[in-house]
Amino acid sequence: MPKDLRSFMAALDQMNPAGLLRVQRPVSRDLELTAVLRRLQEDGQYPAVLFENVQDSEIPVISNVLANPESLALALDSTPDQMLWEYIAREDHRIPHRVVQNAPVQDVVITGQDIDLNRIPICFNCEKDSGRFITAGVTVVRDPDSGAHNAGIYRLMILSPNELGMSYEKHTHIGHIHRKYEPKGEALPTAVFVGHHPACMLGSQSKLPFGTDEYDTMGGLLGEPLDVVKCRTIDLMVPAYAEIVFEGYTLPEVRKPEGPFGEFTWYYGLERYSPVFHVTAITYRNDAIFQHLFAAHPEHNYTGKLGRESILYKRVKSVVPTVRDVRMPMSGICRFTAYVQIAKEYDGEGKIAALAALASDPFVKLAIVVDEDVNVNSDSEVLWAVATRTQPDLATFFVQNSAVSRLDPAAYSIWNRVEKDTMNTKWAIDATKPIEAPFEDRADVPREMWESLNLSDYIAGW
Repeated sequence: MPKDLRSFMAALDQMNPAGLLRVQRPVSRDLELTAVLRRLQEDGQYPAVLFENVQDSEIPVISNVLANPESLALALDSTPDQMLWEYIAREDHRIPHRVVQNAPVQDVVITGQDIDLNRIPICFNCEKDSGRFITAGVTVVRDPDSGAHNAGIYRLMILSPNELGMSYEKHTHIGHIHRKYEPKGEALPTAVFVGHHPACMLGSQSKLPFGTDEYDTMGGLLGEPLDVVKCRTIDLMVPAYAEIVFEGYTLPEVRKPEGPFGEFTWYYGLERYSPVFHVTAITYRNDAIFQHLFAAHPEHNYTGKLGRESILYKRVKSVVPTVRDVRMPMSGICRFTAYVQIAKEYDGEGKIAALAALASDPFVKLAIVVDEDVNVNSDSEVLWAVATRTQPDLATFFVQNSAVSRLDPAAYSIWNRVEKDTMNTKWAIDATKPIEAPFEDRADVPREMWESLNLSDYIAGW
């Protein structure tokens, strides 16, 4: 059988039974479900959790699917220390999607007056959220010029039994495609699929150039073709082995308020007037599982991590071939901070790498460049390099009035710094040692003496 959410759950359970927990007692979708996840987070635990009995719904909910590095690596059949390189290799080896005629995701088809979004266990996540939001839904549209499928994850708030408010950033590909339809007064055919193998979610976060068919990117990350089937009410293809699909149209020139909503920044994204997605059908598997993503939580950060690290590495490498590694650390919510490790060859190269990192993604707000002896997986190592290798007035520079995510709680308007919008000052720190000037050596034991040392040879019972 093709890979899907169920095959991943089985692999997760097999790898580590404690990595997939089951909650059998009745749980409310409104705050109680996320309260369980928040309690686990407070205890430093991030297992996937299957809520088998969600009140007022016959459909169970799974959450925390990608809330830790081990699960993220498992999605790519890899390990945490190799998953970035596996992601890059698979992203660059795309596999064309495959059209099928029959699909489990269309076992049940609901249309017309029978559509009621509240029948699906869509959750209320944080105290000040404005309503229930689909959070793990992958929104799919097709570029009318190239025909390529474009996918992304955007918050979707229930506005009515058949309407969702959809929030996307100005610079996104879906925004570009929607703007091709709106001037003509045409609705954009749109589908949202929920619940599939997490490689598909990772594929939706790819930062490859516009016009790349992201179903083919998902196939590359899956390691096999993504099976797709034609929607029942719109001219669009959706994954055949998804759990649930919402079909419909993003309306032209219609905006309605949605938000606030607890976001990946772990702050509330403010209310905004957002496009409206009119639902024309809901289809799902006979025994569907609804996938939930707690947005103000590490799972949201990890889900977008590898796609951003991939494009960060590729874009820095295009101008600084000596780049060795990159990281979007959790301390920067896997979005706003970039660590870049280089094998420095000449003075000034660190600043070139930093400029490339800042330009790699509008979300990157701070770039720190370090030497190859500094571990970019360690915040403390990177900050040690900042503390000991920089003359701050020379090593730090700023780029004012840059475009950033409007979900950055410190972002401002072009008109003033009080009004919220999509501008901020980006900054960078070159924490590399000079090449042509003397600098102290790092104090350490020779690596070959400790790296492969077996402590059980020295410490009884280790």
